[in-house]
Amino acid sequence: MSFKSLTWVVTTLLALLLLLRHVIRRFRYHLLKKETAMLDWALMGKTREEKNKISGTAVICGGSIAGLLAARVCHDHFERVVVVEPEAWLLTEDGVQVESWEQKHKRARVMQYTSLHVNLAPITDGLLHLFPNLEKECHRSKIRFMPADFKNVFGGHKSLVPHEEFGASLPRTIGAGRQGTETLIRRLTLSTKEYPNISQISGLVKGVRADSKNPKFLESVQIQTEAGLKEIKAALVVDCTGPARAGQEWIRSAGFGAGPKALDKLTVSYDPRVRYSSFIFNMPSEVSNKVLEFDEEQATGGLFGYKGDPSITRTACSAMKIEADLISIVCAAWGSAELPDSIEGIRDCLRSTKSSTPIPEWIWKFIDLCEEVEDTMQLSKVRGSSSYWTHFELASDLPANWIASGDSVSGVNPVFGQGGTKAMMGAVSLNNILQEFNMSRTIPEDFSRRFFNDQAGKLKPLWFGNKMVDYSYKTTIPERGETLETGAFLQWYSQKLQTLASKDKQIGSIIWHTIHSYGTSIDAFHPVIVWKVLISTIFGK
Repeated sequence: MSFKSLTWVVTTLLALLLLLRHVIRRFRYHLLKKETAMLDWALMGKTREEKNKISGTAVICGGSIAGLLAARVCHDHFERVVVVEPEAWLLTEDGVQVESWEQKHKRARVMQYTSLHVNLAPITDGLLHLFPNLEKECHRSKIRFMPADFKNVFGGHKSLVPHEEFGASLPRTIGAGRQGTETLIRRLTLSTKEYPNISQISGLVKGVRADSKNPKFLESVQIQTEAGLKEIKAALVVDCTGPARAGQEWIRSAGFGAGPKALDKLTVSYDPRVRYSSFIFNMPSEVSNKVLEFDEEQATGGLFGYKGDPSITRTACSAMKIEADLISIVCAAWGSAELPDSIEGIRDCLRSTKSSTPIPEWIWKFIDLCEEVEDTMQLSKVRGSSSYWTHFELASDLPANWIASGDSVSGVNPVFGQGGTKAMMGAVSLNNILQEFNMSRTIPEDFSRRFFNDQAGKLKPLWFGNKMVDYSYKTTIPERGETLETGAFLQWYSQKLQTLASKDKQIGSIIWHTIHSYGTSIDAFHPVIVWKVLISTIFGK
């Protein structure tokens, strides 16, 4: 081959490599927009001018986290927003209590109200954009901001966290339990000073009525209140009824949800058979200071999070400081393992994770401290329900002005702490579509379809990532038409990454980005990462 020909070949190859690099970068950018909220935050909290707000009322059916976030987003786009909340006490001062742990009532419709709850980074990212006074209100409620590092240890391998990538510190999150988080968001959302267009009523949505003039739309929502049946005309209806998923029955009764892709054929589910014990202790500083490492650990994120190797054990144990002086410890198990109900049971659960590296001595001392405040212990045991996802994006006949968010669409294994992220992604998708026609005062006929397509793109990584982890436990009951071997390669590959993440910063970073929905579904398959996994597999390094 002549020198000229060789030069041409080399030049062509370099050009192709540069083109491939460009294509991959563009594709990753596309996935970053589709699968995460990273490119959407700038639009969150961006309010229309009053003259451009959508005529009528957005009716939010359900006032839990997903419903409150939806209401806050709708405030930026609609003339009026009404939140329909079945639990009347949430309309009282107790429902917006600054010190949430002093509430006299507990949620009857939220099984995790005093149980396992984690706020991953996207929750706080979204809240900061929606509520400019978030930090002030967190301070009032003794909720701390902390680096989003939950000290995850997978099978004894502590995952490295990408502090250096973010300069001074990791993205922050709020250290609060479900009770503290939900009460904070409710107080912020229902502030008549900040968001006067939002109101809340006590009642139970019984159904919806189709618009007789435009059958593609809903006209109103029927609500059972103490005073009787009430009907509210609705420009938009948002189903945030949680696992009850009541909205599906409402729209079926109104004549929607049939056709070749009927709603009753669009839900997939599997059962991870997970259960967990949640312990809460009130541990004042004069007690926690007896373990010198405690302050350093709680200042840099969670305390610890041990999850055993699924091929060896089926347990997990984690701890973090939440609001005020409260400490949350969670012991979880897949399958039929017995749940602990005592401090000794916490020790047994932590041992049962069978960490391949020694558990630091300070952790055992910290658990010993819990005995000093055992009289403050609150315990709740929860049997997790099946994970499910209704693929509304595939439905052939939905009202144009009806959507669903949060657990009304999908429920995932709570042990992974992504329920709040899921609710925030629904709020992001709602805002995305509303911003697309921000000069129009009416809902377009393709609104529902566009919303569900956007939301599905952001739910897909959460759903499949969680499912692959759950399928690594032989006690999981798989989705119909699948076996626990479905995705076996991805399960194996994920396990390899978790092992390598304790020594390799690049891999640790990818795992952190994946957990917090900061990365895309292709990041773990970067050629360099694949090469590292291959070398580790061949040479056992």
